[in-house]
Amino acid sequence: MSISQSLVDTVLHAAQAQGLDQIRLARRAGLRAETVSRAKHRGTIDLGSLQALAQAVGLELSLRPRPNTSPLPATGQRSTGQRSPLADPKWGLAWSNPDAPAEALVRNALAHGNFDLLLQAVLGHGMDTVRTQWRQVAPTLPSRARQEVERKLRNIEQGLNDAES
Repeated sequence: MSISQSLVDTVLHAAQAQGLDQIRLARRAGLRAETVSRAKHRGTIDLGSLQALAQAVGLELSLRPRPNTSPLPATGQRSTGQRSPLADPKWGLAWSNPDAPAEALVRNALAHGNFDLLLQAVLGHGMDTVRTQWRQVAPTLPSRARQEVERKLRNIEQGLNDAES
């Protein structure tokens, strides 16, 4: 059984224990019922949807180092001579300008609001830099988008804090 399938099953069992069917679970998580059905049948789900479902039933997703492994690297600032990891073409933020300033790439990642982009921004540039750029981007976004990005940043920060402790 894949990790995704195991996590989906855990969330569905927790929902069932709370008397929630798939439709009510999806509604509580702010997702379409089809998303839950597909996840159950395919055994795969995107991380953002899984996180929303887990939160809807009072569960929390987190990563922890395995026993007897090296500690996680610090997530501080990069040296100024390095190219931003957000400049990689796979992120689609700087396809026309791979030498774009890191601050612009972080702002683009924040504007997109994609969890993977936000995580990469934090890992590559540090939470302080991301929060500084967020103060510029937040007022330009609709309220719902702002709330989503804030939630994702809080979850990333909490996950990093949990991993460090």
